[in-house]
Amino acid sequence: MPATAEPLYKQVADDLRRKIASGELAIGDEIPSTTRLAEQHGVSIGVVRTAVRLLQQEGLLRGQPGKGVYVRATPETAAEEAAALKSVDEQLAELRGEVRRLADQQPSEVIQKIDELQAQVGRLQADLRHLYDRLGQPYPHAHNDDPQQQRTSSGA
Repeated sequence: MPATAEPLYKQVADDLRRKIASGELAIGDEIPSTTRLAEQHGVSIGVVRTAVRLLQQEGLLRGQPGKGVYVRATPETAAEEAAALKSVDEQLAELRGEVRRLADQQPSEVIQKIDELQAQVGRLQADLRHLYDRLGQPYPHAHNDDPQQQRTSSGA
């Protein structure tokens, strides 16, 4: 690999990212083995593993234990998915905050609004879970999914 200031794992990741973006590695293709990539790039297996892990976190690759690592998305698609995921996550956080504020007040005229908001939160959570699944990432809000439980556990 050419000598640059960039860490070796980023250089390997950049090379794989370029190959995916150009179509040289298409969605569904298995990437070369860790050993082969290490040989091709003149780096250690640990460097390759770190590069692959980075691309998995970005949503470009998905590992299948005992089988291999496969291209799951192009950089453009993964960026779009990540942006959609962030947007839904932000909307969900805003709605959770509004549900909490309304739940704390509990006047009879806002109960219907709370129910509507909880339904909207449920739809957004389903969308968010779907996006996380598409990215191959665990859903980070699993412990506080249920606004109804939050309302009752907060003593309101």
